[in-house]
Amino acid sequence: MDLFDSGLRPLPGGRSESSFLAQAGDEISVVRLWVRPDRRGSEGYAIEVALMTLLRGIVPVPEVREVRRPVGDMPALVVTGFLPGERLDELLPLLSDEQLAAVGADVGRILARLAGVPMLRAGEFRDAELIVAPFPPGERTAGRAVLVHGDLTAARLLVDPVRLRVTGVLDWEAAHAGSPGDDLASVLSWAPQPLADAARAAYDGVWG
Repeated sequence: MDLFDSGLRPLPGGRSESSFLAQAGDEISVVRLWVRPDRRGSEGYAIEVALMTLLRGIVPVPEVREVRRPVGDMPALVVTGFLPGERLDELLPLLSDEQLAAVGADVGRILARLAGVPMLRAGEFRDAELIVAPFPPGERTAGRAVLVHGDLTAARLLVDPVRLRVTGVLDWEAAHAGSPGDDLASVLSWAPQPLADAARAAYDGVWG
Protein backbone atom coordinates (compact mmCIF):
# COMPACT_ATOMS: atom_id res chain seq x y z
CA MET A 1 0.00 0.00 0.00
CA ASP A 2 1.24 3.47 -0.84
CA LEU A 3 0.17 5.19 2.34
CA PHE A 4 0.26 8.70 1.03
CA ASP A 5 -1.81 7.83 -2.05
CA SER A 6 -4.48 6.08 0.02
CA GLY A 7 -6.19 9.21 1.30
CA LEU A 8 -4.99 9.70 4.87
CA ARG A 9 -7.59 11.24 7.13
CA PRO A 10 -7.59 11.91 10.89
CA LEU A 11 -8.58 8.97 13.04
CA PRO A 12 -12.10 9.63 14.39
CA GLY A 13 -12.89 9.72 18.08
CA GLY A 14 -9.88 11.78 19.12
CA ARG A 15 -7.74 8.69 19.62
CA SER A 16 -4.52 10.50 18.68
CA GLU A 17 -3.55 13.79 17.09
CA SER A 18 -0.85 11.99 15.10
CA SER A 19 -2.92 8.99 13.95
CA PHE A 20 -4.67 8.68 10.62
CA LEU A 21 -6.84 6.24 8.70
CA ALA A 22 -5.69 4.87 5.36
CA GLN A 23 -7.90 2.73 3.13
CA ALA A 24 -6.97 0.60 0.15
CA GLY A 25 -9.91 -1.37 -1.18
CA ASP A 26 -11.61 -3.05 1.77
CA GLU A 27 -8.50 -2.87 3.98
CA ILE A 28 -8.42 -0.13 6.60
CA SER A 29 -5.20 0.70 8.38
CA VAL A 30 -4.14 3.13 11.08
CA VAL A 31 -1.02 5.18 10.36
CA ARG A 32 0.69 6.69 13.38
CA LEU A 33 3.52 9.19 13.13
CA TRP A 34 5.99 9.53 15.99
CA VAL A 35 6.60 13.23 15.38
CA ARG A 36 8.17 13.74 18.82
CA PRO A 37 9.93 11.24 21.07
CA ASP A 38 7.70 10.12 23.92
CA ARG A 39 8.67 9.42 27.54
CA ARG A 40 10.71 6.43 26.36
CA GLY A 41 12.88 8.53 24.07
CA SER A 42 13.61 7.87 20.43
CA GLU A 43 12.93 4.12 20.81
CA GLY A 44 9.34 4.69 21.92
CA TYR A 45 7.80 3.62 18.64
CA ALA A 46 9.92 0.44 18.56
CA ILE A 47 8.93 -0.48 22.11
CA GLU A 48 5.26 -0.01 21.24
CA VAL A 49 5.63 -2.22 18.17
CA ALA A 50 7.30 -4.90 20.27
CA LEU A 51 4.51 -4.77 22.86
CA MET A 52 1.76 -5.03 20.24
CA THR A 53 3.58 -7.98 18.67
CA LEU A 54 4.00 -9.69 22.04
CA LEU A 55 0.38 -9.18 23.03
CA ARG A 56 -1.37 -10.33 19.86
CA GLY A 57 -3.70 -13.16 20.89
CA ILE A 58 -3.43 -12.25 24.58
CA VAL A 59 -5.34 -8.98 24.67
CA PRO A 60 -7.01 -7.10 21.79
CA VAL A 61 -4.28 -5.01 20.18
CA PRO A 62 -3.95 -4.17 16.49
CA GLU A 63 -1.88 -6.18 14.03
CA VAL A 64 1.37 -4.45 13.09
CA ARG A 65 1.52 -4.23 9.29
CA GLU A 66 4.47 -1.97 8.57
CA VAL A 67 7.19 -0.08 10.44
CA ARG A 68 9.38 2.68 9.03
CA ARG A 69 12.29 3.90 11.08
CA PRO A 70 12.95 7.66 11.28
CA VAL A 71 15.18 8.96 8.50
CA GLY A 72 16.41 12.54 8.43
CA ASP A 73 13.40 14.81 8.97
CA MET A 74 10.93 11.95 8.46
CA PRO A 75 9.55 10.65 11.78
CA ALA A 76 9.04 7.00 12.62
CA LEU A 77 5.84 5.61 11.14
CA VAL A 78 3.87 2.56 12.25
CA VAL A 79 0.98 1.04 10.29
CA THR A 80 -1.46 -1.23 12.12
CA GLY A 81 -4.84 -2.75 11.52
CA PHE A 82 -7.94 -0.79 12.53
CA LEU A 83 -9.74 -1.92 15.66
CA PRO A 84 -13.52 -1.47 15.76
CA GLY A 85 -15.44 -0.25 18.79
CA GLU A 86 -16.18 2.93 20.67
CA ARG A 87 -14.13 4.54 23.41
CA LEU A 88 -15.38 3.41 26.80
CA ASP A 89 -15.27 6.94 28.27
CA GLU A 90 -17.85 7.98 25.67
CA LEU A 91 -20.01 4.91 26.27
CA LEU A 92 -20.10 4.99 30.07
CA PRO A 93 -22.93 7.56 30.44
CA LEU A 94 -25.12 5.52 28.08
CA LEU A 95 -24.84 2.15 29.82
CA SER A 96 -27.19 0.64 32.37
CA ASP A 97 -25.87 -1.01 35.52
CA GLU A 98 -26.32 -4.42 33.88
CA GLN A 99 -24.38 -3.30 30.81
CA LEU A 100 -21.66 -1.79 32.96
CA ALA A 101 -21.27 -5.11 34.73
CA ALA A 102 -20.98 -6.96 31.42
CA VAL A 103 -18.23 -4.60 30.26
CA GLY A 104 -16.54 -4.83 33.65
CA ALA A 105 -16.39 -8.62 33.50
CA ASP A 106 -14.59 -8.45 30.17
CA VAL A 107 -12.24 -5.72 31.41
CA GLY A 108 -11.40 -7.95 34.39
CA ARG A 109 -10.57 -10.83 32.08
CA ILE A 110 -8.28 -8.57 30.05
CA LEU A 111 -6.54 -7.43 33.22
CA ALA A 112 -6.07 -11.02 34.35
CA ARG A 113 -4.40 -11.89 31.04
CA LEU A 114 -2.03 -8.93 31.35
CA ALA A 115 -1.15 -9.99 34.88
CA GLY A 116 -0.19 -13.36 33.43
CA VAL A 117 2.55 -11.93 31.19
CA PRO A 118 5.66 -12.38 33.37
CA MET A 119 8.69 -10.11 33.44
CA LEU A 120 12.06 -10.92 35.00
CA ARG A 121 12.15 -7.72 37.05
CA ALA A 122 10.27 -4.48 37.55
CA GLY A 123 11.42 -1.51 35.52
CA GLU A 124 11.09 0.50 32.32
CA PHE A 125 11.43 -0.93 28.82
CA ARG A 126 14.42 0.60 27.12
CA ASP A 127 14.43 -0.83 23.58
CA ALA A 128 12.69 -2.97 20.97
CA GLU A 129 13.94 -6.15 22.68
CA LEU A 130 11.90 -5.14 25.75
CA ILE A 131 15.03 -5.15 27.87
CA VAL A 132 14.02 -3.86 31.31
CA ALA A 133 16.03 -1.16 33.05
CA PRO A 134 15.33 -1.72 36.76
CA PHE A 135 13.69 1.00 38.83
CA PRO A 136 15.91 2.63 41.45
CA PRO A 137 16.01 0.68 44.74
CA GLY A 138 12.91 1.29 46.79
CA GLU A 139 11.01 3.10 44.05
CA ARG A 140 8.64 0.22 43.37
CA THR A 141 7.55 -2.75 45.46
CA ALA A 142 9.71 -5.81 44.96
CA GLY A 143 8.09 -9.12 44.06
CA ARG A 144 6.64 -10.83 41.00
CA ALA A 145 6.83 -8.52 37.98
CA VAL A 146 4.35 -8.58 35.11
CA LEU A 147 3.48 -6.45 32.10
CA VAL A 148 1.57 -3.35 33.21
CA HIS A 149 -0.25 -1.01 30.81
CA GLY A 150 0.35 1.83 33.21
CA ASP A 151 -2.40 4.25 32.16
CA LEU A 152 -5.53 2.20 31.68
CA THR A 153 -8.22 4.88 31.63
CA ALA A 154 -11.62 4.45 30.02
CA ALA A 155 -10.39 6.45 27.00
CA ARG A 156 -7.85 3.71 26.27
CA LEU A 157 -10.40 0.92 26.02
CA LEU A 158 -12.50 0.29 22.91
CA VAL A 159 -15.77 -1.57 23.45
CA ASP A 160 -18.32 -3.10 21.11
CA PRO A 161 -21.51 -1.26 22.16
CA VAL A 162 -23.73 -4.21 21.21
CA ARG A 163 -21.77 -7.20 22.47
CA LEU A 164 -20.29 -5.20 25.37
CA ARG A 165 -16.88 -6.76 24.87
CA VAL A 166 -13.50 -5.05 24.84
CA THR A 167 -12.27 -4.77 21.24
CA GLY A 168 -9.09 -2.80 21.82
CA VAL A 169 -6.55 -1.73 24.41
CA LEU A 170 -4.79 1.41 23.18
CA ASP A 171 -1.79 3.63 23.88
CA TRP A 172 1.00 1.64 25.52
CA GLU A 173 3.32 4.60 26.13
CA ALA A 174 3.24 4.13 29.91
CA ALA A 175 3.72 0.34 29.77
CA HIS A 176 6.37 -1.13 32.04
CA ALA A 177 7.21 -4.17 34.11
CA GLY A 178 5.49 -3.72 37.44
CA SER A 179 3.35 -5.25 40.14
CA PRO A 180 0.34 -7.52 39.50
CA GLY A 181 -2.83 -5.65 40.28
CA ASP A 182 -1.51 -2.22 39.29
CA ASP A 183 -3.79 -2.01 36.24
CA LEU A 184 -6.75 -3.30 38.24
CA ALA A 185 -6.18 -0.55 40.82
CA SER A 186 -6.12 1.99 38.00
CA VAL A 187 -9.44 0.78 36.61
CA LEU A 188 -11.06 0.71 40.05
CA SER A 189 -10.07 4.36 40.55
CA TRP A 190 -12.40 5.59 37.78
CA ALA A 191 -14.89 2.82 37.07
CA PRO A 192 -18.57 3.14 38.09
CA GLN A 193 -19.42 0.66 40.85
CA PRO A 194 -21.11 -2.03 38.71
CA LEU A 195 -18.16 -2.06 36.30
CA ALA A 196 -15.61 -1.98 39.12
CA ASP A 197 -17.26 -4.84 41.03
CA ALA A 198 -17.49 -7.04 37.93
CA ALA A 199 -13.90 -6.29 36.90
CA ARG A 200 -12.59 -7.20 40.36
CA ALA A 201 -14.64 -10.40 40.46
CA ALA A 202 -13.41 -11.52 37.03
CA TYR A 203 -9.80 -10.70 37.94
CA ASP A 204 -10.05 -12.45 41.31
CA GLY A 205 -11.57 -15.47 39.56
CA VAL A 206 -8.14 -15.96 37.98
CA TRP A 207 -5.72 -14.47 40.50
CA GLY A 208 -7.71 -14.28 43.74
